[in-house]
Amino acid sequence: MQRESTATPPPTLSSAALLRGWSECWDVLREHGKTFHLMARVLGPERGNAIAALYRFARVADDVVDEPGPDDAPEAIRARLREMLAELRRGVAGESAEPAYAILGDTVRRYGIPLEPFDDLVAGVEMDLEAVRYRTFADLELYCYRVAGTVGLMITPVAGYRPGSLALEHAKQLGTAMQLTNILRDVGEDLGRGRIYLPREDLERFGLGDADLAARRVDDRFRALMAFQIDRARRLYAEGLGLIPLLADARGRAAFGFAAEAYGGILGKIEEAGYDVFTRRAHLGLAEKLAVLPGSVWRAWAAPLLDGRARP
Repeated sequence: MQRESTATPPPTLSSAALLRGWSECWDVLREHGKTFHLMARVLGPERGNAIAALYRFARVADDVVDEPGPDDAPEAIRARLREMLAELRRGVAGESAEPAYAILGDTVRRYGIPLEPFDDLVAGVEMDLEAVRYRTFADLELYCYRVAGTVGLMITPVAGYRPGSLALEHAKQLGTAMQLTNILRDVGEDLGRGRIYLPREDLERFGLGDADLAARRVDDRFRALMAFQIDRARRLYAEGLGLIPLLADARGRAAFGFAAEAYGGILGKIEEAGYDVFTRRAHLGLAEKLAVLPGSVWRAWAAPLLDGRARP
């Protein structure tokens, strides 16, 4: 189990409480972040713990909005998100009595993670509290950055990267590509929540409207729209993968390479299903994800050579 930590709890926390916090972080990661769970395992125990702590924060923030209680008004949800940010700051100051936040605060300090991505992520999930439609992809791209590009900014310091490089810019692009993949995979599911993320300009380009999506009809227009979006996502992955050779060691390169390839594989699954994202959910099974690992490990080892530097 990867729950041991070198983190030092604040005086108000016992070792048992801290272990419960680690257990909670790993349980959330294992249940909801299958790809990130494998990524964490590739990174090894200490850095895997950090991924678990960071993922839990992002997932809980998302669930506060997506799974509200029956009496949760938007303002109550916003207040809960504000309290999450306040507790994060107490954790960073070593003052949180909440085990998961004490762990998160230690992670932020240990890896020098800035707080701005956490603030931006909360601003992103808050966007789902409004009936917002995105006119252009540039509008949608801001949302993708906030809810996913920010995660790239949080976890890249955990992997370690070359100072002064464009690693963080590539990490934002990779996160944006992953979020666009989520959006394409979940078109049908999001309709059930009353959400349409696909930009209006793209729907209009292919002669589609909201009523066409509501009808859940996979016709030539919809297939052309999805092919266009998948091509866009793959270009974003190509840009984001510039991160890999900028990471400090082979484990980090393998972990990020694996996550990108596993997530990108969802796009191929959508294509294989004839772009039907209404009656089935595109995903890679565990065996398919594990099959990605050897290639990710090889490319991680070879990246410095291919980038013109000697292998460490």
